Amino acid sequence: AILLVVGTAIFRCDLLLLLGSIGLSWLVLRQLTIPEALKIGITTGIVALFLTVPLDSLLWQRPVWPEGEVFYFNTILGKSKEWGTSPWHWYFVSALPKAMLLTLFLVPLSVFRVVEVLVGLERTGRLS
Repeated sequence: AILLVVGTAIFRCDLLLLLGSIGLSWLVLRQLTIPEALKIGITTGIVALFLTVPLDSLLWQRPVWPEGEVFYFNTILGKSKEWGTSPWHWYFVSALPKAMLLTLFLVPLSVFRVVEVLVGLERTGRLS
């Protein structure tokens, strides 16, 4: 959880989607409580910002949190189209294959883990 929060705060705001879905699964499976999640998220987020903002401000020569600016520009102001647009199929024929590379071959292996978790939940009585 800590590494996901650090990655989200420092590297990519897009990780919010991954952080949210994994965090939700942890809450549903009772591996994490809401107070624990808030404590980890707030504490780690603040520490990550204290580490990244001074370094980024030094490199950009002005006070800045780059991921915050990107999130504000793209999401709040809705100006992401100013980065340029691509055809509707670009994501499926270019970006997704490059991002996945050989991981597509690992997807069938994930089925074994899902079955293992469901069997475990059924044995403990959480899946009724």
